[in-house]
Amino acid sequence: MNENVPQTRARSGVTGWAPRGSSPTAILTRGWGTGLIRGGLAFVVMAALGQAVAFAVNLAQATGVSAGTAAKLGWLYFGWFQHAAVTTRLTPSVAGVPAGSALSGEAGLTADVGLAMMLGTFLAIAILYRGGRAVADRAGGGVGARVLHGIKVAPAYAIPPFLLSGLVSIDIPIPRNGLVAGSLQLQPWDLSWFVLPLLIAAAAGAAGGLRSGRYDLISNDPWGRRAAGVIGGGLRMFVVGLVLSFVGLLVLAAVRPGATRTYFETISGPPTDQTTMNIAHHVLLLPNQSLWVLVPAMGGCDGLSGGGVSATFLCYSKVPTTVSVSPEGLISGTPVVQADFEKAPSGYFVFLLVPALSVVLGGRYAARKRARLRREAVGMGAASGVVFAVLVAVGSWLASVSAGLSSPAGGIPANASVLIGPGVFAAGLLALVWGVLGGGLGGWLGGRKFPPRARLSGPSSLSRWRTEDPAQPGPGPG
Repeated sequence: MNENVPQTRARSGVTGWAPRGSSPTAILTRGWGTGLIRGGLAFVVMAALGQAVAFAVNLAQATGVSAGTAAKLGWLYFGWFQHAAVTTRLTPSVAGVPAGSALSGEAGLTADVGLAMMLGTFLAIAILYRGGRAVADRAGGGVGARVLHGIKVAPAYAIPPFLLSGLVSIDIPIPRNGLVAGSLQLQPWDLSWFVLPLLIAAAAGAAGGLRSGRYDLISNDPWGRRAAGVIGGGLRMFVVGLVLSFVGLLVLAAVRPGATRTYFETISGPPTDQTTMNIAHHVLLLPNQSLWVLVPAMGGCDGLSGGGVSATFLCYSKVPTTVSVSPEGLISGTPVVQADFEKAPSGYFVFLLVPALSVVLGGRYAARKRARLRREAVGMGAASGVVFAVLVAVGSWLASVSAGLSSPAGGIPANASVLIGPGVFAAGLLALVWGVLGGGLGGWLGGRKFPPRARLSGPSSLSRWRTEDPAQPGPGPG
């Protein structure tokens, strides 16, 4: 039910609104019950999903772990859906030196690893988005009030994982592979288990609140109509970009079946106890994979940065041909990765179509849905590129693996931080250029049939310029 009631109409033709539920008291007090229920429900669903993944993987293995260990691993999956940090301790399993001994401990590597299995992250965002919308629908108010009401799903989603991270002790041994041994640990009261779920829930809930109030905003304010089109166009660019990146990989698999066969043999063959886990992880990481393709397709690079090291491993000027991992470096706590690179063959430049089609289609969508004039269509398409750039930058960080490293024998300084994946700043800047230029082109294509300017309407004595927007107040066509 729409709770926004028009109160007055000024002589200028601009409608004045005093929405119910927009007072400071109403904003502070309304919606908390629904927000706590919806945020708590999202937490329960995502925690249950983590448990389901852990137990499914455990049941598929020939030698599974105990139910208690599987439950603890399921809790770590919840953190991996949020990019929360999990401590990984590795020690080399050297012949004649038992793992965990003083000698092996000195050569160990400790890493506070954060990653987001983004298929799970997207599911959490979808649930929290609908929750924020439900809270705003129930609490009512103007657009700003509805956005604030939507954020009320965040505390109930973020506080439980933080509390459980401090109350539950987790130390799960990593299956020894003959070269390395170690464990996965959860540090008590780790702030990343509160801050990251809080930010994800607040952003998703705010978007749901904005979606709740957008109809009144669009019908009574031209800028609201334009903002809705710009946000929708930028989101369309991002989603289409991820989908086309995945499709591009499938096409590459068909063109180069030998490389594809080697890739899947690396993931799933020959069959071992880890095969099911590797496949499950790969499915959860499909959006990450798409972003690792989208950014190089725009002209950026995937690489490693931090800890005094900067290296790229995937871009048009550098693609890997062979990759191997040598165990010699495990004695010092770090494996040695060797790869051969070459300039991308000319056929790889077909991937330029991925960002090109994404931004043009997104800009066209924004123009056709919300624009009224040809010039407005171009502007809205270009502005959608700004939203696209923000989504790509945030998505690139989520898709990357961040780690705080320390190794007393490996030459790694204490508190060294590295990021493996798309360069966040470069990805955002490239997406901005692609989005603004391509979005503007898409807006022009979508708005070619629109009138070039506002038309004159009304009696001559009261003539004024207005757009052909049936939702705007004022006299009809003369």
